[in-house]
Amino acid sequence: MRYRLSPSPNVSARSFGDEIVAANFVTGVYYSLLGSAMQMWDGLVAGVPCDRVVAQVGALSDAAPEAFAQAARSFVDALVAEKLIVPIEDGTAPAPAWSPVPPAEGRYAVPLLERFDDMEDLLLLDPVHDVEEMGWPHADPSRA
Repeated sequence: MRYRLSPSPNVSARSFGDEIVAANFVTGVYYSLLGSAMQMWDGLVAGVPCDRVVAQVGALSDAAPEAFAQAARSFVDALVAEKLIVPIEDGTAPAPAWSPVPPAEGRYAVPLLERFDDMEDLLLLDPVHDVEEMGWPHADPSRA
């Protein structure tokens, strides 16, 4: 199975070096991905087959292969359930070249999706209300 970032304009993700922060602006929830979770995310949203991502990132982990694979399945299921990634329907395109970056120190732990809803009210704010069809802001035609 292959995946990609959700096509919804309400889902966004950004890398901050050693962390990826993803947000769903419909639910107001944001997520932190560190270590093996960040490496798996990079491979998954690039369209690399999930089993290949799990095997390659798992090889850089201290966890037993089966424990890592089980945690990775739970991690991917959580990403899908949170609507951050979606399956790629057309599996005929060739998978991209990809390999995880080995950790700078030690080895990876199992992947975890850290979920935060403490800023839900802020992320759900809509600063633009009663917008006209042409959008906002727009030039006043009487001042042209």
